[in-house]
Amino acid sequence: MPQNVMVSVVGEGEYLPKLVRAILSREVIPQRNLFLSAKNKVACQAAEGYAFSLCEDDLSAMIKSEIVLVTASKREMPTELAKLSSSSQKRVVVTVCDNEKVNLEYVADRIAAATELIAAVLHRDENGKLYATYEISQKARLFLHQPCRDLVNAMCDLINEEG
Repeated sequence: MPQNVMVSVVGEGEYLPKLVRAILSREVIPQRNLFLSAKNKVACQAAEGYAFSLCEDDLSAMIKSEIVLVTASKREMPTELAKLSSSSQKRVVVTVCDNEKVNLEYVADRIAAATELIAAVLHRDENGKLYATYEISQKARLFLHQPCRDLVNAMCDLINEEG
């Protein structure tokens, strides 16, 4: 059953196109509820063939969203998080990174205090399967916890199936 939430995906790196494709192909949310920046060519290419919502830039996409998924390497994450600081709208920011140091404390130090935060850290088990662990701030609204997990877990499932 699709989650009826508005979601944007921003960032860069290997997980960005996989996250976009997983959200759309697995129908985690209605396609029109995914907002992508026209300036993020990688995200738009991953969404080709789907009826997602195209926005002028990252900020426009984030403003329309309840949940913002930010994917980047640890090195690039501060740059991606800085984009969020320019908007004070209440939303849940979910960082998606495969570095354990990009945890809740790391994210909270780099983003506006009023934002609800979830850090999704990607790991590989002994069989090479990808999975995520989550740290959730106390400010994050309870009803949005599961949709955030569903969005990231869809990507992990897709990657595991592709091998």
